[in-house]
Amino acid sequence: MKTMTMKLRSIHFPLIVAMVASVTLAGCVTPQYGGYQQRSGYTNRCLSCGVVQQVDQVYVQGGGSGNGGMLGAVIGAVAGGVLGSTIGKGDGRTAATVVGAVGGGLVGNQIGKNNDANNANSTAWRIVVRMDNGQYATVTQREDPGVRPGAYVSIHDGHVYVR
Repeated sequence: MKTMTMKLRSIHFPLIVAMVASVTLAGCVTPQYGGYQQRSGYTNRCLSCGVVQQVDQVYVQGGGSGNGGMLGAVIGAVAGGVLGSTIGKGDGRTAATVVGAVGGGLVGNQIGKNNDANNANSTAWRIVVRMDNGQYATVTQREDPGVRPGAYVSIHDGHVYVR
């Protein structure tokens, strides 16, 4: 019985050593170069990045609601009425309040309209980016992105940023 156990041990021992050695050496294998291991020197893939293809200056309609005149009139009337109520006594105070409210409303209306007119057509930039995944994205933003075709950029929250 003892000889049989020794024979089994002597047969299993080289097998166990070979298995341990192969598993240990398998950890030393270097993956082949190319494929998906490396990509243009970048190790972390950016899902919102790409190369600028085109940058154009465009004109877009303002983001205003178009009712700046009405809003300005209301704010101006309230402010004018409050200021007018501080002048005079009795009927004079009432008249000053009415005149202040009307005058403030007219001035506020004009300021609101001018504000809408200034936002009517404003300069923006349209940037076409070829994303890393091959798709194209077009971003239009009011701020000058400061990029040229060929620049590597990322897109976040509807804006283009240089990487």
